[in-house]
Amino acid sequence: MPVFGDSPCLKTANNVASKKVFIVSYYWYPFAGVGAYRISRFVKYLLKSGWEVVILTTKEASSGMQDEPDDPILNQCKVYRSKIIEPTGLISSGNKDSSKTSNPSIFYQKDKNWKSKLAVWARLNLMIPDAKFTWKWFAVPLGKKIINKEDPDLILSTSPPPTTNLIAKKLAEWSGLPWVADFRDPWTNIYYYDDNPQSNWARSRNKKLESETLHRADRITLVNNGFFPEHAEDIAEKSTVIPNGYDPDHIIHNGKSSGKNDVFTIRYFGSLKANQHPAAFIKALQAIDKDQPEVAQNLAFEFYGSIDPNIKEEISSITNHVETRFNGFIPHDEMMKKVSKSDLLLLTIGRTKNSKFALSTKVFEYMISGNPVLGIGPVDGAASELVQKTNIGGFFDHEDAKGVQEFIISLYEAAQKGDVLFTPDQDAVEEYSFKNLTKKLEDIMLTTIQ
Repeated sequence: MPVFGDSPCLKTANNVASKKVFIVSYYWYPFAGVGAYRISRFVKYLLKSGWEVVILTTKEASSGMQDEPDDPILNQCKVYRSKIIEPTGLISSGNKDSSKTSNPSIFYQKDKNWKSKLAVWARLNLMIPDAKFTWKWFAVPLGKKIINKEDPDLILSTSPPPTTNLIAKKLAEWSGLPWVADFRDPWTNIYYYDDNPQSNWARSRNKKLESETLHRADRITLVNNGFFPEHAEDIAEKSTVIPNGYDPDHIIHNGKSSGKNDVFTIRYFGSLKANQHPAAFIKALQAIDKDQPEVAQNLAFEFYGSIDPNIKEEISSITNHVETRFNGFIPHDEMMKKVSKSDLLLLTIGRTKNSKFALSTKVFEYMISGNPVLGIGPVDGAASELVQKTNIGGFFDHEDAKGVQEFIISLYEAAQKGDVLFTPDQDAVEEYSFKNLTKKLEDIMLTTIQ
């Protein structure tokens, strides 16, 4: 039986009151986490604009955390849930530590036993395009029933996992409905394939699915350019970059964070995977701890989320004076309060060749806090460009420990004096409001159904 929301989506008096969108998303409440943030913001502001929203998602999801909608309007959607067979038993074979078995962490765990190696091989070469491939078996038949019953105007799918777009493709072909395919990450060019290549057959199959999807979609929205270099010219006319952003309702207006912590507190929120190893930050902390103990005694590093165990162990072992605390995920509203009370916010981007295109939701939530950001990653990448464009902090290469150390010290000294080193460019920041970004998506949707 499909599971419905509390009530049909309510309509407001405006020019799109009669429009209905059918969304295919693996991530949805209560199985939310970071994967649901972008689509839930789109849904929120589409509802406020008068759209009816119908969602197809899973009965269960390996999202890493559960959460409830942060805005009552999100309960106005009609939600259908289909079965999925998650291969978590295979992927976690031989590992008792679940933090090492989540995808993509499975690819980067050290000291793999033979079961773990088999699981990685199976994920790369049998589970195509991703570990959620079984969802298609159940979602397509249910999706056809939903379309017959709900009579939507168009389909919107959001990836990853890429299986969502394969489901939407089948439903678009069957129904003739226009289809907008949204990509939060690359597909075959995603970072973990750089270090964990598929077999020739599997890669060829994966690329074929990618190509068919890109060419079948009526419109394509992308978080950033560079996701599909092999198809860039072919899909250019129907592709639009809509970056991640922030929800203006999440802005906490409580002034600067100076003086709100007992010591100068650096915080990180979200997942920190092996390929994001923040070498420059770790070495900088170690250097401050060794060379400037009087400063180190007044520093603290707090982590909230999921961290690679090896990185956690390394950070814990390199300092004698800097206080370190590691916590699991916390509810979003609590997280935003802690973000707003931070003295410095750490952002790390991966090391692979495609990492420079990454633009996570975290940087936008950091952005609206008004507190400085320490970014580590490709200095020619999208995240670095955004940090500089909005003037919210500094960005450094993975190996620039000296630069990171000097940056931390300069902010620490400024905080002692009550000085502010970075004032965000509000006009630049406003460009990334999901209220504005959703209007951009809405214009694409309306054009698609005309």
